[in-house]
Amino acid sequence: MNYFFQVFSKTLGFLLAIVFLIVLISLFLFFFRENQQKYFTYLEGNKDSSEIIAILKLNGPIISEPPNFNDYKIFQNLEVIYPSLIKEYLRELEQNNAKGLIISINSPGGGVSATQKIYNSIKDFKEKNKIPIFFHTKDILTSGSYWVALSGDKIFADYGSIIGSIGVRGPNWLYYNSPTLLSEGLFGRSVESQNGLKLFSNTAGMYKDIFNPFRKPTKEEINKLQIMVDDIYADFVNLVSINRKIEKRIITDEIGAMVFNSKRAKLNYLIDDEKNINEIIALISKKLKLENEKILINKYNEKYNLFNLNFTNFYNNKIANKDLKIMINKKFCNNYYNEFSSIAQNYISINC
Repeated sequence: MNYFFQVFSKTLGFLLAIVFLIVLISLFLFFFRENQQKYFTYLEGNKDSSEIIAILKLNGPIISEPPNFNDYKIFQNLEVIYPSLIKEYLRELEQNNAKGLIISINSPGGGVSATQKIYNSIKDFKEKNKIPIFFHTKDILTSGSYWVALSGDKIFADYGSIIGSIGVRGPNWLYYNSPTLLSEGLFGRSVESQNGLKLFSNTAGMYKDIFNPFRKPTKEEINKLQIMVDDIYADFVNLVSINRKIEKRIITDEIGAMVFNSKRAKLNYLIDDEKNINEIIALISKKLKLENEKILINKYNEKYNLFNLNFTNFYNNKIANKDLKIMINKKFCNNYYNEFSSIAQNYISINC
């Protein structure tokens, strides 16, 4: 009887050890797979195929990094595009040995620095991995997002999409003409102007108080800011000219910063053709001579749906309307123009 229990306990222990090992391996494989597919998931095609075509969907304005808008819950339901996340996407695609990439982007543009970083990241990824990258838009591809799209091999658009706005917008200089009242509101403090409020500040260095909203800009300051914007515009035009094979004169004198529908964009050589996403998948598959492809698509990143596309325009329109209170974020108001200046100087954008 003792012998039976000894054999039984040893057998049971052996079986439990095997079960534990299987569970451990399964957990390891599960977490390894999850780590490998942090951003992308299967869409269609042969799940077991190594012939991967990835679709990267990008939506929203282009910014340097996602800001912390925890205090503004109403702005947390829309997406943004920023360089560090794009690098994470591309890193995962490189690990998966993707054969081709379709970037479907819908964006009005954004900051110059962030735009250039994303352009460089995609360009480097394409050259390093020797894969075709096709850009696509179903809604809007303007300014900074069009700059980004120049990093790919071809650009396509759904019928009726808006493309273009090859231009650069510098920071706005907001001037409060004799402000009299600062008051609290839903979006922060507001400023009303008649006569009376004066501001005194201590600065050192010529132009240090640039974007001071309590004084008018000088002609010299306006000229220097224009030079800064013109330099970036020249780079933009040069990039379009090289990548789209369009003469610079045509870009500056005929196309300009106008936006076009997909038909007119094609006539101006800003896109290669009107095609939807399924047609582009077929096109890139044919180019790569794939017969058994697997399509991956990036997961919806709910964590970073932070900023309202029209918030900046809403803010500027409020200021432009003299019959309305000038609504400005609390961060702009804390130290009056000092805080405003530090933010405004960084707001050189290429957006619609």
